[in-house]
Amino acid sequence: MTDPPCGPSSILVNLELPDPAPLSPTLIDALSSLRVVLLGWFAVPEQTSPAQARDQFGVEAEETLDTAARRFEDAGAEVTTRLVFTGDKLDTLIRVSTEENCDAVLIPGTMDAPRRVLVPLRGLENIHRTAPFVADLCRESTATVTLLHIVDDEETEASARDAVLKPAADRMREYGLDTTLLELNALEVDASPSDAIVDRASAYDLVVLGETKPSVQDVLFGTVPERIVKTTDVPIVVVRHRGKNADVAEQLL
Repeated sequence: MTDPPCGPSSILVNLELPDPAPLSPTLIDALSSLRVVLLGWFAVPEQTSPAQARDQFGVEAEETLDTAARRFEDAGAEVTTRLVFTGDKLDTLIRVSTEENCDAVLIPGTMDAPRRVLVPLRGLENIHRTAPFVADLCRESTATVTLLHIVDDEETEASARDAVLKPAADRMREYGLDTTLLELNALEVDASPSDAIVDRASAYDLVVLGETKPSVQDVLFGTVPERIVKTTDVPIVVVRHRGKNADVAEQLL
């Protein structure tokens, strides 16, 4: 039996200030079982220093960030806020997600209701992080969680279920995920794995992807979240690997 982690899993949600894109109440509710690190970042022009921008826009930015935080708190989430005035968005996202020990990063999209969650798995490289995160995310939900594995040339559907999907499901059960919510789907396709995942994402309300080792992450997950958001507008959560060069989530934001 795997010991559960201390406290809820955490997710970085970034808001571009001064006028952040609104997050739907349904998406906020779906994340309410997590610790939400709400990052408000204000893009600073090259000719302006972060200190100057903070002096000029700090009060308004704090108010906007606090208003967004209250929406998460009202939904029951534990919230940490960070306000950053920066000329480098990417560096800020990487730094804050690391400093706050975030388990995952949100790529927002539209969500009507969290009825179906898709969790594509290439293998078990990141399951030690994906399993507790999915369990925490869906702990108070009745959403169906589909574990999807695209069968490669050296596998069969049966071997993929035994080697990937069943062990992954067992890990999620150990962390408290309701067994009745899990669906296991080993799929043989003619298209590429990334195409198959993107095609199926539109049938779901939320997609949870895990970073994997650098040798495979660019092949499978390098552009999948971005393509899903552009073609379906389904919210994406990328669970961080925390290994060397595991920065796919930040690259996509």
